[in-house]
Amino acid sequence: MLTAVEKKLAIALEGYPIYTEISDIVYDDLLASNSKYILLDEETKAITLRKSFFKKNKYVQNATRYIVELSDDVLTIESPNEKSDFLINSDFDDDILDNNYKNKTIAIILESPHIDEYEQSKDKLVPIGAAQGQTGKKIEKSIEKLMLSLANYQVIEQNHKYRVILMNAVNFQTSLHFIHEKPMNNYYRELRDKIWLKMWSEIPQTKMDFIKQLNSLKKDSILINACPKSLKPLINQEIIQFANRFSLFESNHPSSTEIWTKSLFKLN
Repeated sequence: MLTAVEKKLAIALEGYPIYTEISDIVYDDLLASNSKYILLDEETKAITLRKSFFKKNKYVQNATRYIVELSDDVLTIESPNEKSDFLINSDFDDDILDNNYKNKTIAIILESPHIDEYEQSKDKLVPIGAAQGQTGKKIEKSIEKLMLSLANYQVIEQNHKYRVILMNAVNFQTSLHFIHEKPMNNYYRELRDKIWLKMWSEIPQTKMDFIKQLNSLKKDSILINACPKSLKPLINQEIIQFANRFSLFESNHPSSTEIWTKSLFKLN
């Protein structure tokens, strides 16, 4: 007697052949959304996420948020000279990244934008900018502590104007909150991680854009991998190739309950 094999509930990115298993709760919520970005294969019951969800008009820009300088142990923190029109709705005085910036950079690397990084309505997902909401507020509150911690590691050059940039490794909403509208519990953290990993590994341009951004930074810049613990090793795997060029750190995510700068750890 033959037993029917139960089909696994899975999701794929449109145009890419790899299916990834997802929980039945997430699967049901995605289908119940009736989103135009979700396709269901009636035969396999697999979900496909339309590529239009990752079009350029949903790309969240990386940003310069602060210009910082340590001079005779006096710390100066300023905003960029001019807020960019491309980031006009940011809660902060952000400027877009100048790839020809002449000084060194402190790059805080996050995983991907979530709710606060977009203006959401029923029909549109409009990018605002990197690290808004609580994440942005916690970074702003701790920027002085961050600089002093880096100074203790002796990686800060005195009398040098560093720009502090916020950059997402994946610049699209991998949590898919716009579609399912559910809080970030364990099921949806797992979904975020799985969609993030699919984009990171299946869409070559994603990782290429990230590496290109790092390549544009001046020698002796500072990289801080502040991604969630589940994704941190994948970013470390990429930034370690810059060990002879940059000072590499990792930390907790800025939105963590603890003061994230206390977890700062030097990798090289």
